[in-house]
Amino acid sequence: MAKEVPADYRREKDGYTFVLDHRNVEKLKAMPDFEGREEPAVAEDFLRFRIEAWAENLTDALAKPGDVVVAIDPHQRKAHLSRGSVVLFSADI
Repeated sequence: MAKEVPADYRREKDGYTFVLDHRNVEKLKAMPDFEGREEPAVAEDFLRFRIEAWAENLTDALAKPGDVVVAIDPHQRKAHLSRGSVVLFSADI
């Protein structure tokens, strides 16, 4: 029986809800720092250890609380945080 994985992973901090979907988890898992790690551990740990800094950056940028989509760019080793079509900021992975 295969393990069920959620459609996306969510973590909340200071009114911001960071959303990482399965497609972007697959991109993470292909990166050397995360190779061999399985869902949900890779997604949960990735978010848990970064959301505090991300929330501070969003607050400093005066971004309103709400959902923030996390997109992984493995080539640039960046996480792009966006709302709708607007990238709020990019962070190193």
